[in-house]
Amino acid sequence: MKKVLTLIILIFVFTIVDNSVMPFLAVYGYYPSLLFIFALSYSIINDRWSALGIGIITGVLQDIFFINAFGVNTLVNMLLCVLAGEIGRNLFKDKRLIPVCSIFGLTLLKGILILIILNILHIQMNAYNIINIAIYSFIVAIFMYKCVYKLCKKDYMIRNWKF
Repeated sequence: MKKVLTLIILIFVFTIVDNSVMPFLAVYGYYPSLLFIFALSYSIINDRWSALGIGIITGVLQDIFFINAFGVNTLVNMLLCVLAGEIGRNLFKDKRLIPVCSIFGLTLLKGILILIILNILHIQMNAYNIINIAIYSFIVAIFMYKCVYKLCKKDYMIRNWKF
């Protein structure tokens, strides 16, 4: 119960910060999504079923504030969080380099997938934005990943089976 409550609080805090504070911390108009970085970090550290759940929840919350098309972020976040969960199965999670590089690559992939989906829907988007947002996300992920890792290693966040 404490795990679920902690995740709900963090997800809503990151959603609020993404939409209220991050635009003020933009560099040349580009800023990362703390919610997406948290979702990817959590997905890399935990299993793919947790990744699926957090991907859907964060995608819906991002779609609420996404003007162009509802459901795009839900689909893309769900797929990329499950992919991050699969990537995390083969990593040393306590090391930061590969997970943070994976977050960079997955952020680039999210931008490309959203660009493709929006082009199919005849909505124009600048492809140059994708690279800048991915670089900024990479920088933020360097600091955020270790915090998420420490959170996921707390006793109440680890699921222990009791028989």
